[in-house]
Amino acid sequence: MGVAVTLDNFLKTKDIDFDVVHHPYTEGSYNTAVSANIPATALIKGVVFRDEDFHYTMAVIPASNRVLRHTLNQVFDRHLVLADEDELENIFFDCEHGAIPSFGQAYGINVIWDEQLLEAPDFWLEAGDHEHLIHVSKADFERLMQSCMHDRISGHRH
Repeated sequence: MGVAVTLDNFLKTKDIDFDVVHHPYTEGSYNTAVSANIPATALIKGVVFRDEDFHYTMAVIPASNRVLRHTLNQVFDRHLVLADEDELENIFFDCEHGAIPSFGQAYGINVIWDEQLLEAPDFWLEAGDHEHLIHVSKADFERLMQSCMHDRISGHRH
């Protein structure tokens, strides 16, 4: 499959240079980082939540971390729960199950990103399947995220 059409169009419309990197089939962002031989702190993953009014928010964090949902709830002053698989398939209609690109704004959903990401020199993210990643520069990542909220919303996995 390669790059999801929606993501590809979004990146081209925003004039973002990116490379596509192939890796062996994996599931789970941490496993993907290991398989692709990239630091888990530089692989970004998107975790999608919804509130009681069914407004969706993607938390973009390093693959090495987990979302601090309590912090996210405080930031938004809302009660957020993980979006279920059916919801994700509807939102990310052109992606394989479980291979969600981390630029939720391409799919029309709100994004908040973790400030710890600024420690990485550049970034990789799911392209929409389980065998390809997109590589973008730190400058392009910052440009794409400049209008999105940010905070320290994740912590290292134990």
